[in-house]
Amino acid sequence: MKKLIVILLMMLPLAAMAQGTFSGFFDKKAGSPYLVKAEGDKSVEWFFRPAATLTAVQFTYDKDTKTFNSSTFSSAGIGVGFQHYVEHNGVIVNNYGFNTLVMLDASQLDAGIAVAGTFNALQFVNIGAGYNFTGKQFFLLTGAVYNF
Repeated sequence: MKKLIVILLMMLPLAAMAQGTFSGFFDKKAGSPYLVKAEGDKSVEWFFRPAATLTAVQFTYDKDTKTFNSSTFSSAGIGVGFQHYVEHNGVIVNNYGFNTLVMLDASQLDAGIAVAGTFNALQFVNIGAGYNFTGKQFFLLTGAVYNF
């Protein structure tokens, strides 16, 4: 079941490429020139974008000691983000968004696969929560995300 979830999350971008917010999925959005629309035209400000993340600090809850354990730079991941873009000085800029990530988690003795849902703001700051399938525990994470 766990492998099926991971495979489905990885195939999500391929399955939905025909949708409008997926147009130009692999093209760079941030910093692109903003196209002025004619009056009455609707502009799409939300786009699905590939995302890569590096966790700065990860907190896992230890049931035995009833405390949070922290680990630094212990996980990284890739996934898909649903990003909001605004026009600033003639270029579009990503100001916030939501990400679904498949992560390689090395915060414990055995490296494992995890999934996480995160919120990013100010282009790179990332915060969220996830579940480690190997350690069978939830975690909170902070770090940086880059949306292509």
